[in-house]
Amino acid sequence: MYRSMLSGGLFIAEHRDAGVATPTSERDPRLERLLFLSDGVYAIALTLLAVELVLPESAADLHGGALLDSLLESWPRVLAFLISFTVIANFWVGHNVLFQHVRRFDGGLMWLALLQLLCVAFIPYPTSVIGQHIVDPVAQQFYFATLLLTGLVMATLWLYMNSGRRLVHPDLSQQFVRRTYLISLILPAILLVLMGLVAVGIGRLINPLLLFALATLSFIVLGILEWRGEEAEGRG
Repeated sequence: MYRSMLSGGLFIAEHRDAGVATPTSERDPRLERLLFLSDGVYAIALTLLAVELVLPESAADLHGGALLDSLLESWPRVLAFLISFTVIANFWVGHNVLFQHVRRFDGGLMWLALLQLLCVAFIPYPTSVIGQHIVDPVAQQFYFATLLLTGLVMATLWLYMNSGRRLVHPDLSQQFVRRTYLISLILPAILLVLMGLVAVGIGRLINPLLLFALATLSFIVLGILEWRGEEAEGRG
């Protein structure tokens, strides 16, 4: 995550900037097994988000306008689903880009990666809570805190990977390393600000989840534009 953590295109652009060839033959084969597990956990987490998108039992026999009203009333759950899907998808993109530069495997890497997967697998739960209590400050803090912890674990994972260049490709550019450190802190910083706003009662003016949704959309657009710009420069 991250000249915004929430911009998948930007992650891929950062990967190209690293300027490092990554032949699979140089990698510890245990890394591939860890990546297979990670892909499975991310896929299940993304799927579980949709479990809450069910028609309420009270609306089972509704028709026409009454059914439409019931569907419109479910917008908080749909919004929570869309935001969490986007966040998890970007965590997945960032996770894979970081692991493209890892060459060696050790126990610390394994457990940090599993901790990050634990956080990702947990996200559907606070998503369900915020979807049903979208204006409740406790639900908002719980949701943002979960994403904050997940982002911090991702940043710690990169710090551990790159510490002393023990696990990453030795020729990884220092510019890429610094930029990735900076990008990995953007999402936690945004979430800390949002949690502070919730604490001071911003919900009386605007729902902080809507602010987070706007930030997410902005970061995606900026990431795509930057990615396209770098592709154009590459062709030039």
